[in-house]
Amino acid sequence: MTDYTAFGNAIKTTLQNDSWVGNSANVKTLETHKRGFSIQDEKDARFFSPSDLPAIAVVPNAEGKQQEPGATNEIRETVPAQVIAVTRLRGAQSGLNVHHSLVANIERVLDKQKSSSADLGIGGFVREVSTTEEQFKKGEYYYFISTTTAQIELTVNF
Repeated sequence: MTDYTAFGNAIKTTLQNDSWVGNSANVKTLETHKRGFSIQDEKDARFFSPSDLPAIAVVPNAEGKQQEPGATNEIRETVPAQVIAVTRLRGAQSGLNVHHSLVANIERVLDKQKSSSADLGIGGFVREVSTTEEQFKKGEYYYFISTTTAQIELTVNF
């Protein structure tokens, strides 16, 4: 059985250990808790407040995992994980530039986790990193939300 808590913490730790993503000047909040993204001004635990941004939420089990038998007593699992990034800035173009920098660094860190010398620390290898994004304006601020999805391949002994 997949330990999603350990899995999410491994992704979070990998991101935190990066000098750019782990720098609080670039990412203020990094957690393994999926929050709602209809940015609210109230201090509701389900939503990021503006003081939390820029923020990253790691979702270790974004969709159902796939399994296939491997060697005796092994199953290879592929688990889709998501890293959701949220930023807020006043300028549309300057905000998009800042947000794209954040996304590029998330993708860079995840893309490096493809070999046994650089995995997620739990024997998980990253494949197929891709990002989708959306944006909206609320008041004088533009909000940018990107979802980076990666397929994490694990070998599980049973």
